[in-house]
Amino acid sequence: MPHRLPTLVLLAGLPLMAKTYAVDGIVVAVDPAARTMLVSHRAIAHYMPAMLMPFRAENAAELAALHPGARIQFDLAVTKEQTVARHIRPTGAPDAALPAPKEKIEVGAALPDFQLTAQDGRTVRAADLRGKVVAIDFIYTRCPLPDVCPRLSANFAMLQRRFRDQAGQRLVLLSVTVDPDFDTPAVLADYARRWAAGPAWLFLTGDVAPLAAALGEIYWAGEGSIGHNSTTSIIGRDGRLAAQVEGSNYRPDQLIHLIERQLENHP
Repeated sequence: MPHRLPTLVLLAGLPLMAKTYAVDGIVVAVDPAARTMLVSHRAIAHYMPAMLMPFRAENAAELAALHPGARIQFDLAVTKEQTVARHIRPTGAPDAALPAPKEKIEVGAALPDFQLTAQDGRTVRAADLRGKVVAIDFIYTRCPLPDVCPRLSANFAMLQRRFRDQAGQRLVLLSVTVDPDFDTPAVLADYARRWAAGPAWLFLTGDVAPLAAALGEIYWAGEGSIGHNSTTSIIGRDGRLAAQVEGSNYRPDQLIHLIERQLENHP
């Protein structure tokens, strides 16, 4: 019966048709050789909850621009045989779109030496951190915006709880002030108490400009407050920049995934 042929052809092709889902997440690792990326993604509507998941790229060239910490969006094509990530694109501008300092290091580069003062008065140098995974953010105690510095500090407080058994021995948290003239060690000590910071969470002040420039942190004064672009960096146990997240609106579990990756890489 000829009139049924188009219907039969259409039904035969159904298993090959892909369903497509929009995905938004943060890159945790990239494996160009395997053409895969490990992504901490938000919930994928009508498909899966938020989780850490590897995805295979349809176009390997799209992985070249990615690094751990990069925010991306892509289309996930799903068939019975496979799933592939298509049209992978970096997204999510930083809180302040400003040109990076010329001193900014790239992912994989060594963290330059620095010497700053912690809230308890001790001197902290880059060399003191070797052999540990280090998370570094930039805050200031007088920040009036609840979705910037307080959110960053709340996320570090969460990290402190999540990695309670490894804090100090394998993981150190550094919050560096961008208002060093006001944020003395005594002021930072009071701020640290507000967040119930333990000994593995240090608040640093002093000549912060070189470290900020190396990590791409830009800050400026204006209208009674200080603006800054809120970078959060993960340093591996080898002292090299392993991942970097721009802005303050990342999900806490995404930062957990980045740190867990480094802890796994360096048992």
